Amino acid sequence: MVTKVHLDALRGEIASLRELLANSGDRDPLGSRSLRRRLNNLEAELAAVEGRESKTANVALVFDGAAVRGSSAIEADFAGKALLDYQELIAKHVAMSEGGMAERGRLPDQIHRQSQMTITGLVHGSFGFVLEEDNSEQLGMFETPAHQAVRSITELLEDVAATSGVAFEARLQELDARVFQSLKRFVGHLHKADSTLKVAEEKRELRLDKESVQRAFERVSKVDIEEDEQIVEGELLGLVPVQRRFDFRRNDNGEVLQGRVAPTLSADYLERIDREGMIAGGQWRATIRSKILHHPDGRHSTTTYLLIDLVAL
Repeated sequence: MVTKVHLDALRGEIASLRELLANSGDRDPLGSRSLRRRLNNLEAELAAVEGRESKTANVALVFDGAAVRGSSAIEADFAGKALLDYQELIAKHVAMSEGGMAERGRLPDQIHRQSQMTITGLVHGSFGFVLEEDNSEQLGMFETPAHQAVRSITELLEDVAATSGVAFEARLQELDARVFQSLKRFVGHLHKADSTLKVAEEKRELRLDKESVQRAFERVSKVDIEEDEQIVEGELLGLVPVQRRFDFRRNDNGEVLQGRVAPTLSADYLERIDREGMIAGGQWRATIRSKILHHPDGRHSTTTYLLIDLVAL
């Protein structure tokens, strides 16, 4: 498993060896031969890993701050909680990509298996952990859900800590409440410990210094997301699986609810169209999840809807 931390270390050692060889001249033929052999091996290793693109999740989390003792030690309580919060973020992202998750309760065992990360090494120079997907059952040609989740989490951390809050504000509209709560715990834990963070994936790296962590903490502290799931009866006015949008008129008060469609329902609906020629209209019992987002400015909130399930009446 290789992350950008390892690639940078390889490049750094190669540069040092080249400089040593350039400065040694002909004064030490035996030493130069040994350096040249080492350089050739490292260059071959770098070429091999640069040409390979992993399909499974691997990432390095490197911490610094009050909980870290140079490059030799880290407080167990801090490290344990930080890794647990990050693992939960991965699991919940995987759950969302696999069709969503319930409003509360334990995630299915299948999701835990797909998202499970293991510590496979340590990173020094500060103190960090190399995490790799436990992929014994997930070998294949395509990216695993955990691989995609790691990339999404890095992007989410980048947005929440950015100088401008515009990207994070836009992301909040689609962010699941349970994912947000895990993000809030992770950022809060970093802030409480006065910690910085470096996230190193295979090809890119994100650095959150103390100012970035402070911005992230202030943003998540000002946001609140409430979710509620209800079953209502009414008329299906329209449903577009490709665009994942729906319109539904409630029987009890005539209100028209509009919003997104859960990925699993979109797939089921397409299958029904192929099989039964089902179209919009008629009476249905719908499971709809509402999300109330209280924005960081503290002055307004928005409500969005997600259609979870449909049963014909």
